[in-house]
Amino acid sequence: MRHGYPPAPVGTEKRERQKANRALKQQQQEQAQARRKTLRYVLIGVGAVAALVLFVWIASTIVADDDEPTPPATVPADTVPADTTDTTATTTG
Repeated sequence: MRHGYPPAPVGTEKRERQKANRALKQQQQEQAQARRKTLRYVLIGVGAVAALVLFVWIASTIVADDDEPTPPATVPADTVPADTTDTTATTTG
C-alpha cells in the first residue's frame, strides 16, 4: 500500500548543519533588530525629556525676570540727620 509516493528524503549531516546555522543567523538578526528598536525608543525618550527640561528652563528664565520687582533705592540711616531744625540760628531779641 504505497500509493505511489516516493519515500521522504533523509537530510544529510551537511544539510542539517546548514539548517541549524540558518536558524541561528535568523535568531541573531531578530535579536539585533529588537535591540535597535529598544535603543531607538530610549533615545527618543531621553531627547523628549531633555527638550522638556530645556523648555521649562527657558520659560522660567523669561517669566522670572518679568515678575520680580526691582528693590527700591535706600539711603543709609546714619547719613540722614535725626532733627532737621537749624540749631545754629540765632534768636532775635
